[in-house]
Amino acid sequence: MSEYTLEEHQLRNLKGRTILITGAATGIGHATVKLAHENGANIIVGDYNKTEGAKLAAELKERILFRKTDVSSFDDVLELFHAGYQHFGIIHAVISNAGMNQEDLFNDEYNESGKLRAPSLSSIDVNLRGPIYVVKCAVHYFSKWPEVNCQIVLTASAASYLDTPPLYLYCAAKTGVLGLMRALRSQLPKRNITTNVVAPWMTLTSMLIPSIIEAWGELPTNQPVGVARALLLPLVQTDINGKAFFVAGHRIVDFEDKLVETQPLWMGEQLASDIDEGQRRLAC
Repeated sequence: MSEYTLEEHQLRNLKGRTILITGAATGIGHATVKLAHENGANIIVGDYNKTEGAKLAAELKERILFRKTDVSSFDDVLELFHAGYQHFGIIHAVISNAGMNQEDLFNDEYNESGKLRAPSLSSIDVNLRGPIYVVKCAVHYFSKWPEVNCQIVLTASAASYLDTPPLYLYCAAKTGVLGLMRALRSQLPKRNITTNVVAPWMTLTSMLIPSIIEAWGELPTNQPVGVARALLLPLVQTDINGKAFFVAGHRIVDFEDKLVETQPLWMGEQLASDIDEGQRRLAC
């Protein structure tokens, strides 16, 4: 594994930079806003929770702009970027952090005719459609200042790698976020943009119910600020690209390097060699 650290002095590199963060009124996003702001960054906050978002903006007072944002709405996401650009000018980095885990795939509901209703896809809309919209708007706005090195960080999850029943659609969406980063990481550097994901394991936020915390016991947990540090790492170590930072007990470990290194072990030598060559040809 490749373990990364964020030194306190590196956070000072955020001073004067503008960061747009979705899902930033509570939890991990809130901690990220506070940490970046106290190190001198300008912050654009998008969150569906208008009450908590306005409270955060009032607390920090300056160098912060809040807009109520539903990330499953492209118009909302686009308006957030537009408002941030109008207020601060250049946006240097974007952190797509908005998420939800409320779902019940196997809860049968019926219409007035007794026909089974389709399951709600709100988890997919927020957890996967939202990051796609954020990436689209980020690349569009970053193209206005191509000489500036910019960063996109997507909040994935341990669920991008691990089974997480009964959060079936959450798991599917967060696996999709990881796939999105993998598809982008060879292309966005051509536009002077890096992209990475952060995949938190058990993190103590209001989304957790007490029974889960009790069952977890002595296993490693994260506080929101520990994940916040991982989200800000690619913003201050700007050469980092294409990594997936799994965060457990505040340790920041990249999984992608070892997956590539061990590819012949789990694919077989010949298939791994053929796939590498096929990918090389497709990239030409």
